[in-house]
Amino acid sequence: MVKGKALTVESFEKNEKYSRQIMMPEIGEAGQEKLEKASILVVGCGGLGAPVLYYLTAMGIGHIGLCDGDTVALSNLNRQILFTKKDIGKLKAKNAAKRIKALNPDLKTKVYDHYIDETNAKKIIPKYDIIIDCLDNFEARFILNDICIASNKPLIHAGAGEFYGQFMTIIPGKSPCLRCLFPNGVPKTSTEKPTGIIGTTPGVIGAMQATEAMKYILGLPITDTGLTTYDALEMNIKIVEIKQSEKCICALINKPGCL
Repeated sequence: MVKGKALTVESFEKNEKYSRQIMMPEIGEAGQEKLEKASILVVGCGGLGAPVLYYLTAMGIGHIGLCDGDTVALSNLNRQILFTKKDIGKLKAKNAAKRIKALNPDLKTKVYDHYIDETNAKKIIPKYDIIIDCLDNFEARFILNDICIASNKPLIHAGAGEFYGQFMTIIPGKSPCLRCLFPNGVPKTSTEKPTGIIGTTPGVIGAMQATEAMKYILGLPITDTGLTTYDALEMNIKIVEIKQSEKCICALINKPGCL
Protein backbone atom coordinates (compact mmCIF):
# COMPACT_ATOMS: atom_id res chain seq x y z
CA MET A 1 0.00 0.00 0.00
CA VAL A 2 1.24 3.49 -0.87
CA LYS A 3 2.01 5.42 2.31
CA GLY A 4 -0.73 7.88 3.25
CA LYS A 5 -3.39 6.32 0.98
CA ALA A 6 -6.51 4.68 2.38
CA LEU A 7 -6.96 1.08 1.25
CA THR A 8 -10.41 0.87 -0.34
CA VAL A 9 -12.07 -2.36 -1.44
CA GLU A 10 -11.23 -1.44 -5.04
CA SER A 11 -7.57 -0.79 -4.31
CA PHE A 12 -7.33 -3.98 -2.23
CA GLU A 13 -8.68 -6.05 -5.13
CA LYS A 14 -6.31 -4.33 -7.54
CA ASN A 15 -3.31 -4.93 -5.28
CA GLU A 16 -4.30 -8.58 -4.90
CA LYS A 17 -4.83 -9.03 -8.64
CA TYR A 18 -1.38 -7.69 -9.51
CA SER A 19 0.36 -8.76 -6.30
CA ARG A 20 2.83 -11.06 -8.06
CA GLN A 21 3.95 -8.12 -10.22
CA ILE A 22 3.89 -5.49 -7.48
CA MET A 23 6.19 -7.57 -5.27
CA MET A 24 8.88 -7.38 -7.95
CA PRO A 25 11.34 -4.53 -7.30
CA GLU A 26 11.38 -3.63 -11.01
CA ILE A 27 7.63 -2.91 -10.88
CA GLY A 28 6.21 -2.15 -7.42
CA GLU A 29 3.05 -0.09 -6.91
CA ALA A 30 4.48 2.90 -8.78
CA GLY A 31 5.25 0.73 -11.80
CA GLN A 32 1.82 -0.86 -11.71
CA GLU A 33 0.28 2.62 -11.81
CA LYS A 34 2.38 3.41 -14.89
CA LEU A 35 1.02 0.32 -16.62
CA GLU A 36 -2.53 1.33 -15.73
CA LYS A 37 -2.04 4.79 -17.23
CA ALA A 38 -0.42 3.50 -20.45
CA SER A 39 -2.18 3.26 -23.81
CA ILE A 40 -1.15 0.73 -26.45
CA LEU A 41 -2.38 0.18 -30.00
CA VAL A 42 -2.22 -3.41 -31.25
CA VAL A 43 -2.43 -3.59 -35.04
CA GLY A 44 -3.49 -7.10 -36.04
CA CYS A 45 -5.55 -9.31 -33.73
CA GLY A 46 -4.54 -12.72 -35.10
CA GLY A 47 -1.71 -15.12 -34.29
CA LEU A 48 0.60 -12.51 -32.77
CA GLY A 49 -2.11 -10.09 -31.69
CA ALA A 50 -4.01 -12.64 -29.61
CA PRO A 51 -1.20 -13.40 -27.09
CA VAL A 52 -0.09 -9.76 -27.12
CA LEU A 53 -3.60 -8.60 -26.23
CA TYR A 54 -4.05 -11.26 -23.57
CA TYR A 55 -0.80 -10.51 -21.77
CA LEU A 56 -1.11 -6.73 -22.01
CA THR A 57 -4.53 -7.05 -20.40
CA ALA A 58 -3.34 -9.50 -17.76
CA MET A 59 -0.44 -7.24 -16.74
CA GLY A 60 -2.80 -4.30 -16.19
CA ILE A 61 -2.40 -1.98 -19.18
CA GLY A 62 -5.20 0.58 -18.84
CA HIS A 63 -6.11 1.43 -22.44
CA ILE A 64 -5.77 -0.83 -25.47
CA GLY A 65 -6.70 -0.09 -29.09
CA LEU A 66 -7.41 -3.05 -31.38
CA CYS A 67 -7.10 -2.62 -35.16
CA ASP A 68 -8.02 -5.38 -37.62
CA GLY A 69 -10.51 -5.65 -40.47
CA ASP A 70 -10.37 -9.44 -40.78
CA THR A 71 -12.85 -12.07 -39.60
CA VAL A 72 -12.18 -15.33 -37.76
CA ALA A 73 -11.66 -18.45 -39.89
CA LEU A 74 -11.52 -22.09 -38.82
CA SER A 75 -7.84 -22.31 -39.81
CA ASN A 76 -7.03 -19.51 -37.33
CA LEU A 77 -7.92 -21.54 -34.27
CA ASN A 78 -4.64 -23.45 -33.99
CA ARG A 79 -2.92 -20.25 -32.83
CA GLN A 80 -5.37 -17.36 -32.31
CA ILE A 81 -6.12 -18.10 -28.68
CA LEU A 82 -8.76 -15.41 -28.07
CA PHE A 83 -11.25 -17.10 -30.42
CA THR A 84 -13.40 -20.22 -30.46
CA LYS A 85 -15.46 -22.02 -33.08
CA LYS A 86 -18.42 -19.79 -32.21
CA ASP A 87 -16.45 -16.76 -33.45
CA ILE A 88 -15.97 -18.01 -37.03
CA GLY A 89 -17.09 -15.32 -39.49
CA LYS A 90 -17.07 -12.59 -36.83
CA LEU A 91 -14.78 -9.56 -36.75
CA LYS A 92 -11.50 -10.28 -34.95
CA ALA A 93 -11.00 -6.87 -33.36
CA LYS A 94 -14.51 -6.64 -31.95
CA ASN A 95 -14.50 -10.17 -30.54
CA ALA A 96 -10.96 -9.90 -29.20
CA ALA A 97 -12.04 -6.78 -27.31
CA LYS A 98 -14.88 -8.74 -25.69
CA ARG A 99 -12.46 -11.45 -24.55
CA ILE A 100 -9.95 -9.12 -22.95
CA LYS A 101 -12.71 -7.04 -21.32
CA ALA A 102 -13.91 -10.27 -19.71
CA LEU A 103 -10.39 -10.73 -18.32
CA ASN A 104 -10.24 -7.14 -17.03
CA PRO A 105 -13.58 -5.27 -16.90
CA ASP A 106 -11.75 -2.06 -15.93
CA LEU A 107 -9.81 -2.05 -19.21
CA LYS A 108 -10.62 0.74 -21.66
CA THR A 109 -10.72 -0.49 -25.25
CA LYS A 110 -11.16 1.14 -28.64
CA VAL A 111 -12.01 -1.06 -31.62
CA TYR A 112 -10.95 -0.16 -35.17
CA ASP A 113 -12.61 -2.88 -37.23
CA HIS A 114 -10.75 -2.05 -40.45
CA TYR A 115 -7.32 -2.67 -41.92
CA ILE A 116 -4.58 -0.14 -41.29
CA ASP A 117 -3.71 2.19 -44.16
CA GLU A 118 -1.81 5.44 -44.54
CA THR A 119 -4.89 7.62 -44.05
CA ASN A 120 -6.33 6.06 -40.91
CA ALA A 121 -2.91 5.33 -39.40
CA LYS A 122 -2.12 9.06 -39.32
CA LYS A 123 -5.27 9.63 -37.28
CA ILE A 124 -4.97 6.66 -34.92
CA ILE A 125 -1.28 6.30 -34.07
CA PRO A 126 -0.72 9.70 -32.36
CA LYS A 127 -3.39 8.80 -29.77
CA TYR A 128 -1.31 5.99 -28.22
CA ASP A 129 1.92 5.70 -26.20
CA ILE A 130 3.18 2.53 -27.92
CA ILE A 131 2.28 0.76 -31.17
CA ILE A 132 2.63 -3.03 -31.53
CA ASP A 133 2.90 -4.51 -35.02
CA CYS A 134 1.13 -7.88 -35.22
CA LEU A 135 0.55 -7.72 -38.96
CA ASP A 136 1.12 -10.41 -41.57
CA ASN A 137 2.24 -8.37 -44.59
CA PHE A 138 5.10 -5.95 -45.18
CA GLU A 139 3.16 -3.38 -47.17
CA ALA A 140 1.11 -2.52 -44.08
CA ARG A 141 4.17 -2.88 -41.83
CA PHE A 142 6.07 -0.23 -43.76
CA ILE A 143 3.09 2.13 -43.45
CA LEU A 144 3.08 1.53 -39.71
CA ASN A 145 6.86 1.95 -39.51
CA ASP A 146 6.88 5.28 -41.36
CA ILE A 147 3.96 6.85 -39.53
CA CYS A 148 5.21 5.75 -36.12
CA ILE A 149 8.53 7.43 -36.90
CA ALA A 150 6.86 10.59 -38.19
CA SER A 151 4.67 10.64 -35.05
CA ASN A 152 7.66 9.89 -32.79
CA LYS A 153 5.97 6.79 -31.38
CA PRO A 154 7.82 3.59 -30.38
CA LEU A 155 6.95 0.57 -32.52
CA ILE A 156 7.40 -3.06 -31.52
CA HIS A 157 7.54 -5.10 -34.73
CA ALA A 158 7.29 -8.87 -35.02
CA GLY A 159 6.74 -11.63 -37.53
CA ALA A 160 6.23 -15.38 -37.21
CA GLY A 161 6.01 -18.41 -39.49
CA GLU A 162 6.52 -22.16 -39.21
CA PHE A 163 8.98 -22.67 -36.30
CA TYR A 164 10.58 -19.21 -36.60
CA GLY A 165 9.91 -15.71 -35.37
CA GLN A 166 11.49 -12.29 -35.03
CA PHE A 167 10.90 -9.01 -33.26
CA MET A 168 12.54 -5.63 -32.95
CA THR A 169 11.77 -2.49 -30.99
CA ILE A 170 11.98 0.73 -32.97
CA ILE A 171 12.55 4.00 -31.12
CA PRO A 172 12.39 6.95 -33.58
CA GLY A 173 15.64 8.91 -33.74
CA LYS A 174 17.52 6.29 -31.73
CA SER A 175 17.24 2.78 -33.14
CA PRO A 176 17.14 1.16 -36.59
CA CYS A 177 13.77 0.64 -38.23
CA LEU A 178 12.25 -1.69 -40.82
CA ARG A 179 13.71 0.39 -43.65
CA CYS A 180 17.17 -0.06 -42.15
CA LEU A 181 16.52 -3.80 -42.01
CA PHE A 182 15.15 -3.89 -45.56
CA PRO A 183 16.74 -0.88 -47.37
CA ASN A 184 15.59 -2.13 -50.78
CA GLY A 185 12.13 -3.12 -49.62
CA VAL A 186 10.83 -6.66 -49.38
CA PRO A 187 10.14 -8.58 -52.61
CA LYS A 188 6.54 -9.56 -53.07
CA THR A 189 5.88 -13.18 -52.17
CA SER A 190 3.22 -15.43 -53.63
CA THR A 191 -0.07 -15.47 -51.74
CA GLU A 192 -1.34 -18.59 -53.52
CA LYS A 193 -0.15 -20.86 -50.74
CA PRO A 194 -0.37 -19.76 -47.08
CA THR A 195 2.67 -20.07 -44.84
CA GLY A 196 2.60 -22.94 -42.37
CA ILE A 197 2.75 -22.16 -38.67
CA ILE A 198 2.40 -23.87 -35.31
CA GLY A 199 0.49 -22.09 -32.58
CA THR A 200 3.37 -21.83 -30.13
CA THR A 201 5.54 -19.76 -32.49
CA PRO A 202 3.39 -16.59 -32.43
CA GLY A 203 2.66 -17.37 -28.79
CA VAL A 204 6.35 -17.06 -27.89
CA ILE A 205 6.95 -14.00 -30.06
CA GLY A 206 3.75 -12.28 -28.91
CA ALA A 207 4.76 -12.80 -25.29
CA MET A 208 8.12 -11.18 -26.10
CA GLN A 209 6.36 -8.17 -27.65
CA ALA A 210 4.13 -7.73 -24.59
CA THR A 211 7.14 -8.00 -22.28
CA GLU A 212 9.06 -5.44 -24.32
CA ALA A 213 6.12 -3.03 -24.09
CA MET A 214 6.01 -3.46 -20.32
CA LYS A 215 9.75 -2.79 -20.02
CA TYR A 216 9.49 0.34 -22.14
CA ILE A 217 6.68 1.73 -19.95
CA LEU A 218 8.63 0.98 -16.77
CA GLY A 219 11.88 2.44 -18.09
CA LEU A 220 13.67 -0.92 -18.00
CA PRO A 221 16.31 -1.87 -20.61
CA ILE A 222 14.79 -2.80 -23.97
CA THR A 223 16.16 -4.54 -27.06
CA ASP A 224 16.45 -1.71 -29.59
CA THR A 225 19.78 -2.36 -31.28
CA GLY A 226 18.62 -4.86 -33.86
CA LEU A 227 16.55 -7.92 -34.64
CA THR A 228 15.82 -10.68 -32.14
CA THR A 229 15.32 -14.04 -33.87
CA TYR A 230 13.69 -17.19 -32.48
CA ASP A 231 14.23 -20.73 -33.77
CA ALA A 232 11.99 -23.32 -32.12
CA LEU A 233 13.66 -26.27 -33.88
CA GLU A 234 17.10 -25.38 -32.50
CA MET A 235 15.48 -23.74 -29.45
CA ASN A 236 17.66 -20.66 -29.54
CA ILE A 237 17.24 -16.90 -29.47
CA LYS A 238 19.77 -14.58 -31.11
CA ILE A 239 20.09 -10.81 -31.44
CA VAL A 240 21.33 -9.62 -34.82
CA GLU A 241 22.74 -6.10 -34.58
CA ILE A 242 21.48 -3.69 -37.23
CA LYS A 243 23.04 -0.33 -37.95
CA GLN A 244 20.80 2.70 -38.24
CA SER A 245 21.15 4.19 -41.70
CA GLU A 246 22.08 7.89 -41.53
CA LYS A 247 19.84 8.57 -44.54
CA CYS A 248 16.85 6.63 -43.21
CA ILE A 249 13.75 8.45 -41.94
CA CYS A 250 14.26 6.89 -38.49
CA ALA A 251 17.57 8.75 -38.13
CA LEU A 252 16.16 12.06 -39.36
CA ILE A 253 13.27 12.31 -36.90
CA ASN A 254 15.08 14.66 -34.51
CA LYS A 255 16.53 16.85 -37.26
CA PRO A 256 14.38 19.95 -37.96
CA GLY A 257 12.83 20.10 -41.41
CA CYS A 258 13.62 16.50 -42.32
CA LEU A 259 10.12 15.09 -41.90
